[in-house]
Amino acid sequence: MDALDTGTWEARAAALADELVFTGVLADRAWHAAFAATPRHLFVPRILDGAASLGAGDPGWLDAVYSDEALATQTRPAGDTAAGREIASSSSSKPTVMAVMLERLGVEPGHRVLEIGTGTGYNAALLSHRLGADNVYTLDLDPELVDMAHEHLTAAGYSPHLAAGDGYQGWPGEMRFDRIIATCAVTAIPPAWIDQLADGGRIVAPLDAGAAGPLLVLDKTADDEVSGRIDPFPVLFMPMRADVTSPFAADHEPPAAATGIPHYGTTAVDPATLLNRPELALFLWLHAPGLRLAGSVAHGVVVAERGPARAEVDLTPLTEGTWAVRQSGPYRLWDTIEHAATAFNALGKPDAVRLGVTALNLPGKQFVWLDDPDSDYSWPLGIST
Repeated sequence: MDALDTGTWEARAAALADELVFTGVLADRAWHAAFAATPRHLFVPRILDGAASLGAGDPGWLDAVYSDEALATQTRPAGDTAAGREIASSSSSKPTVMAVMLERLGVEPGHRVLEIGTGTGYNAALLSHRLGADNVYTLDLDPELVDMAHEHLTAAGYSPHLAAGDGYQGWPGEMRFDRIIATCAVTAIPPAWIDQLADGGRIVAPLDAGAAGPLLVLDKTADDEVSGRIDPFPVLFMPMRADVTSPFAADHEPPAAATGIPHYGTTAVDPATLLNRPELALFLWLHAPGLRLAGSVAHGVVVAERGPARAEVDLTPLTEGTWAVRQSGPYRLWDTIEHAATAFNALGKPDAVRLGVTALNLPGKQFVWLDDPDSDYSWPLGIST
């Protein structure tokens, strides 16, 4: 970093911390102090942006590091390696998102925290500044990332506990934590996290619900159970994965090409609402976990995919209130979407704040509920493996 004026980072870090307060995402003075005192540049020596990269000393690098932006730091091949396409497999998260999650964590002095997804180590550094490094345990699937994070943390003067392992299994060995925070998205709460959460503990984790999903903020309500409301703040994280060579989890592989005879029909559901109503997109995901939606006015079509099932709906109506639909695959995916959209309207178009989660430490015993845990309306959460 010989081209870096190291005397400027403190002012930049302080400005970033002030920005988080100004925008309303950071209220806790202790977290403000952590952001202001933690040298993010030590954790992001190189930023990857497609085929380009920006390294220490390059023009604009320091500005990017101390911006309120997510920064890709590692990529891996996506799908067929012969195609040469790579996607991000690790990043330094957007500071706004980090601030929201850290505040939702509700830490107190002396709390022991487990972080799932070490990444660059920057979040572990913030936790270490707030709680003391000996109270911070951080785990990542990728040993290479753990080694790099160790170097970054050491350079910044922090020495939390680090380990390489499957985040789904929690921290190796018999440990209990007051708080667990995940920096990867999950489709359900791994049972090991519930087992390792101390009485009165809390889990904060992004829900893998398509594009920008909400946060799960769950408190331990019994020895084998966590429960709480869904926080609607939109976050976008890479999914928790079981294979270090791929940024996709097993159920996040690109869908196979749809097969079978296409079915042509019409729908009364305006496809544009799927793109601009996040509360509807979440409701659809509850009915069809793994659903992916894509499209734009420029393309003139909305595409829905779930595994090998696919539906395409024209954005231009055939007649007023009617849109053309083309479906293919082993079942009619758009029929499921129509059913969910009808239920969404019948229930008063519920947004995320009306939803909550109760999760037991057993597969198949985790549910999203509407308004109340004893509600007549609930949907099962899938299990991330």
